[in-house]
Order: sequence, then structure tokens, then C-alpha cells
Amino acid sequence: MSREKHPSYSEYEDFILNHENYKGLYINLLGSSIKWVETGNSPKGKLRRVWWDEQCDKYGIQIKAGCYALIAVKIHPTKKHVCQICGKSLSIEYVYPNKRTIKFFKEKLYLTLEPYSKDIYEIIDEVAAFSSNNIQIIASFFKLDNISSISMLKDSITLSHVKTSSKSCLSPGVMSNSPDRFDGFHSDGACCRHESDKGRSKENLSRYTQDRRAYEFWSDGDWKQADRLMAEFQKHKVSPDHIGPISLGFCHRPKFIPLTSKANSSKGNRMSLSDVKMLLDDERLGDTVVSWHSKYIWDLLKFKVHSDQDAKELSSLMRKNLHQVLLTFSKIKSADTSYRLFLETFLKPEYSYKDYSFQGFNPHNGSYKSVSSKVLTGQNQQNNAQRHIRIAFEALEEYQSKGNRKIEEVSSSEIDSSFDAVLSFLEIAKFDDAKKSLKTVFRLIAELIAKNYRL
Repeated sequence: MSREKHPSYSEYEDFILNHENYKGLYINLLGSSIKWVETGNSPKGKLRRVWWDEQCDKYGIQIKAGCYALIAVKIHPTKKHVCQICGKSLSIEYVYPNKRTIKFFKEKLYLTLEPYSKDIYEIIDEVAAFSSNNIQIIASFFKLDNISSISMLKDSITLSHVKTSSKSCLSPGVMSNSPDRFDGFHSDGACCRHESDKGRSKENLSRYTQDRRAYEFWSDGDWKQADRLMAEFQKHKVSPDHIGPISLGFCHRPKFIPLTSKANSSKGNRMSLSDVKMLLDDERLGDTVVSWHSKYIWDLLKFKVHSDQDAKELSSLMRKNLHQVLLTFSKIKSADTSYRLFLETFLKPEYSYKDYSFQGFNPHNGSYKSVSSKVLTGQNQQNNAQRHIRIAFEALEEYQSKGNRKIEEVSSSEIDSSFDAVLSFLEIAKFDDAKKSLKTVFRLIAELIAKNYRL
């Protein structure tokens, strides 16, 4: 049963459908009604994707992850979207303060804001009227230097945050959903989406978090259980620190150390000697701490760490190794579209179909007394499984074009020969043999990286 549309939204639909900017874009007319959404993998959705690709080409936007969101903003005639539920008109650009920025205005400038009530330009005009010193306070928050006027402040925020779609301080009034939706945006604005999408209700969002880096870095580990444990930390306003960063090739597993947000951010993906010792202890107890593709570099160097400086250098080497892993995956993906099936065998979307709860969680040390699980088979779980795969392959697109990465490829005749063997086995669909050859590639890469460094 379809929802009743706000009259203002119906007017918005008519305006967009008849605008010349969308001429030639497929639309499914069902009698007097319009099918606004076509899923990307459906035959009709693919017709739309061709049109969006043509628009990207027209405006010089490279086809890669995030390109459809960029072109959707680029061609939108008004840059204003109307919410289907409440009829409110909101900007499609990143101009609204997010939670962090709203908190800043409240604590530093004593300004109470409702989400999506005012954009950053309106707020600047309002607070600058009270004191010119407020300009410098806002500029400092946005990390801007040499700002001497309101116009300079607005222009600088536009360049550094709005046009770059920076998520650190600002949010859009509606989320992108291109090319599935006709105009490239969700029908419901950010003002009401928590009401229409129960998975994004304020209650659920407050207790649920996902670390998409687990998908982006093709991490091993039960990512669903790890995500749920992260949510426990979040509920207690504690920042969970991975013991073994997944951005270095370690597993996304349900074990974290509690830190303050500032300390966690400052630490980044650098390991300390105590981190390495803890990982070794966990291995001795039978835990799998590192993903299969990064185990070779870890096993070569893990017993050579005797100081924090050693641990820092190991962090650098493992990060370099993971770059090579993702680059290799991307080369396999681009060699033939059918090889995607082989790569999917390394992903674990099935973890989406379980949920976990932790009993006796201690926010002071991150421990818990027990964990219980249940099986779920709903649409949300299916969507999450598909999301896992989609994000993982989107991450590989960043490695497919040498123009979009500054990564020096590690190579040798042995590595090249083993990689050719991977592709040869994939041509005849011998996945097991291809995986053995791929393991050889990663072992040789790890040996070459380790050989050229002090550790």
C-alpha cells in the first residue's frame, strides 16, 4: 500500500519529471501514477544507469564509487528537494549542521538549533549579528584561517565543506539514492526519514552502529557481532579501539579496548607494543586475529616487535601490504566481470542473518559476561548482506584507476607469474587452484615488503 504524498511533494515530482535536465531518463508510468523508483540491477534500472553514465560523461565525472551522487547534485535544477512526508523543502547540498556542529553552536555560542531548521549560511548571519568575534569562533571550528568577514567565512565553508560534501561538520537535507530514484534522491527528507524507515528510527540509530571499514578492507571476522559490541560501547559513550586495526589487515572481531574519542582519534591506526603483545596472547588462546590475506606479513614480523617504535613501523608495513591486497583484488575484478564471483567467496554476507546481545557489559574494560544470538531472516538482513557486498566492491574501484591512487605497486617476476596463474585458473573456473595461487601472490608480496625494511 503506497503512502499518501504531501501536495508539495506531488508538485515537486511534476516539476522534476517535466524539467529538461531529466530529458531521456526512463520513467515507468503506471496509468495515472508514476513509479519513481527502479532498482539498479533490474532491466529498467539498468536503462536508467545508462542515462546517468551519459550525464557523468557529459560533465566530466569519472564513473566510480560516488559518481552518481555527484551528478545528481550537479544536474538538479533548484538544489532543493521536497520531503514526501511533511512537504518541507530542504537543500540537497551539505549545508545543515550535523550533531557535532549543533553541539558546538549550543556550547560555544549558546544557540539552540533543531536539526535541518536552518542552513549554515543562515546561522552565520544570525550569530555574526551579535558579535564579530563569533566569526573567528566559527572559523576555528571549521579549521579555517585568515577569515576577516562574514562573506569570507561563507565562501571558505562553501569551498572546504559544502562543495566537497564533507561529513565532518555538515549534512544534506536528503540522502542520495542515485540511480535508483528518478531525481537521484530519497523521497523522504532527513527531517522525516527516521519516521518512514524504522531501521533509521532515533531509537535504533542510537543503539546501532556499523563499521563499514570491515567491508572496505575485506576483513575476516564476525563483523555483525563486532558491530553489535561496538554499539554497546557507544551506548555507554565510550570509544571502542580495535586491538589490531582492520585498516592494517586485522579481523573485525568482537574485542575492543575502551578509549576516549580524542585518544582513539589521536592513535589512528598505529599499534603500540602492548597492542602487539595482546594480539599474540589472543593468538595463543586460539583466536584468529588477522585476515587471511594479511596473515603472511603478520607472521613474518610479529615476533620482531620489541618497542613502540617497532610496533609503529609494523603498522606502516601492514598498511602497505593491505594496499597491495586491495590492488590485487581490483586487478582481478577488472580482468573479467565473471571473476567477481570468485572474489565474493572471500566475503561473509551471511553474518547479516544473526543478531547478538551482550550481558554484563563493562564499559571500563570492554569485557562482558556472556553473549546470546538469534537468527533473523527479514528484509533488513537481506539489504545488509547486499550492502556488505556492494561496499566491498565499491572500495576496489578506488584501486582500479592509477589516476585515483598514489600507491607504488610491489612487483617481481615471481609475483607476476603467480598472478597470471590466478587468472589462468579463473578462466576455467578452478576457484580452489586460483585461491592457492592468490595466496602465493600475497606471500611473495609480504616477503618483498618485509625484506626491504628494518624489522
